Amino acid sequence: MVRYNDALDKDESGRSETREENLFNRFPPEEERFLTTPSVVIDSGGRIIVWYLPGALTTMIMVCFFAHLHVILSYPDVKIAQWRTHRSNFHASPDGMVTPGCINISPAWFQQGREVHGFSPEVSVALKGDAGRNITTSLQRSGIIVSAALRVMHPDLYWAGMETQVRLGKWAARYELDEMHYHLQRWTSVFNVVSIICNRRSPPHRDPKCRPAAFDIMTTAGMYHPVVMDFMNLGIKFLYDSGSMLASSCRLVRHYMNVEEGNRIVTAWYMRDSIHNFVGTPSTEYAKYDRVNM
Repeated sequence: MVRYNDALDKDESGRSETREENLFNRFPPEEERFLTTPSVVIDSGGRIIVWYLPGALTTMIMVCFFAHLHVILSYPDVKIAQWRTHRSNFHASPDGMVTPGCINISPAWFQQGREVHGFSPEVSVALKGDAGRNITTSLQRSGIIVSAALRVMHPDLYWAGMETQVRLGKWAARYELDEMHYHLQRWTSVFNVVSIICNRRSPPHRDPKCRPAAFDIMTTAGMYHPVVMDFMNLGIKFLYDSGSMLASSCRLVRHYMNVEEGNRIVTAWYMRDSIHNFVGTPSTEYAKYDRVNM
């Protein structure tokens, strides 16, 4: 996967079929697989590329998750913009329990286009004001679960995320950024951003801002017919039932999933390298199979 990453452009989006066909022909998967049981995908160098944990979220956790997320579900906004927020990629809730849309939540991140020298992190719009405090509280259980999972999946990245949050907290306190400091004190995840995605169809894509050696963690919950998550360039498909957890570098993996009915809420937890750079947290290497306690 190191050579594969070297072949990718900096802003590789995964949206060009011609470009992806060229990459696929250069790096074809050895075989195609359909996974339905807990699995770890490893490359030829022993690097862990994917963790797949079906049933990671119990029914009790998902019920609690939905109960708390009512605070957030009124916030998702569907805009006529890029595909991630375009109206055509969302389907309606059959019972009105879910508001279709996508919202990004972070106690400290750079606004789009400001990940350059001279700008400072800000609290995301959704967390500003009194309502934002309820959102941070609502995310605490989910944040603890994905952080515990990352502690096993990628210990070095877990500690890098922990160090980044501590440094951000000290920076916010030093400059009397009270709102940011409040949220950082109550933010339970080592990831510094979470996207809440409701009833979205996801066309084939990559996430170019993700580091190749890092993991994003996605969880899915809701009432919908069984669907498949397709990691297209790896030749691997996963049964993506409610309660599943997937961890991978979404830069390395071109992924796709389509849901046309039901209610589905995905939480996608990730780290922004620009935030780690801002506070001086060193980058981590790939997680290796021989370093994981199975």
